[in-house]
Amino acid sequence: MAYYLSATISKNIKYVVILFIFAFVSTQNTFAYEPNGHASRLDSMQKVKATNTWNKFCAFADKWSSKNIDTTYLALPKYRWCIALRGEVGAAHTSFDIDGLPHYGDVDARFNSHVTPKIGANIAFRNLNIGYMADLFKGYSNFGIGFIQNGWGLELLRRKTSYANGYVDASEIEGKTDIGADDISLTTLFVSGYLAFNRKKFSMPAAFKQSLIQKKSAGSVMAYVDFRYANLHFNKDGYMAMTGGLHDMEIYQIALGVGYGYNYTPNKGKVLLHISVIPMVSVFNQLLLTGDSRMFWHNEEENYNLVFTRKVSPRYPFFLTGMARAAVVWNINDRFVLALSGICHNIRYRMQDKMFEIDRDDLTLDYNVDINAHLMTWDWKADLIFGVRF
Repeated sequence: MAYYLSATISKNIKYVVILFIFAFVSTQNTFAYEPNGHASRLDSMQKVKATNTWNKFCAFADKWSSKNIDTTYLALPKYRWCIALRGEVGAAHTSFDIDGLPHYGDVDARFNSHVTPKIGANIAFRNLNIGYMADLFKGYSNFGIGFIQNGWGLELLRRKTSYANGYVDASEIEGKTDIGADDISLTTLFVSGYLAFNRKKFSMPAAFKQSLIQKKSAGSVMAYVDFRYANLHFNKDGYMAMTGGLHDMEIYQIALGVGYGYNYTPNKGKVLLHISVIPMVSVFNQLLLTGDSRMFWHNEEENYNLVFTRKVSPRYPFFLTGMARAAVVWNINDRFVLALSGICHNIRYRMQDKMFEIDRDDLTLDYNVDINAHLMTWDWKADLIFGVRF
């Protein structure tokens, strides 16, 4: 059973370095130092004991990594250690449609985010993998951590970026309004768990972490549960005016799905092609709107800004959504591996509600309209890895 731990660490890299220096040094011959400063080897009995302890640990790691697998289909790499250079890019594409918005009519908006690149390195011992990733551009960040086994896995992916380009097209206004860089920002969070039912023959780590080698083609039915969060933030007053003062739209969803993953290898694992598609249904849907709206007193000529927050009911109790993965792995030889992988999530939400209606005593909120809106986001990332095993 393969196991994976991966974390991108922005401030505590020194602890990761210390951890792996300790692990690596423990594999080397041990020295003792005499008071005069000259190094001398431990006596033969101590060396044999240390060597036996390390060999037992390696045997345990090999057994643990290959537990409950069919060796006709899966195998461990020849070498236990692996150092890898890694590059990652990600982006998001969002569409936002509103029907019948007062003064603007039907509004059609399309946003394309900045591509957020990262570079870094991983070091792994069997299926324990720890890495450090650095964002190339300040202000855009990706974060990921995961535990991946043959039978189950749990991953967290977070991205924060702004939109680089796009447009807003309103039927009551002539022409399109271009979206400038950083006018709108997006934060997404995905926490995904899966079960693979053919874990003895099919391996997700073989495709995405290269901690196993898929020697023979195999597939598996997979069950997924997803928690999704997306926050669309308007940084420009003009866009907030078009949406009645909104500056944040936050979506919370829980989705369930069953799909299929397949690892294809034509040459006993030297080249591996993976694809998995998971149709999903969101069973919990919540939209939280935050904004500023003008209010006034009927008997006074004073205006005030009111910060409001409201939960908006979905138009339907369920939404069809999903995710997909793909990977290409080239085990060049026993020592070198090259891999390209990607993942794509889909978020969608449709609402039909009377957004705000406050009319008590002499206090009136000046925004009250039936609204029909649809929001959809495609969020993706891709990784390129070159690893050296030893």
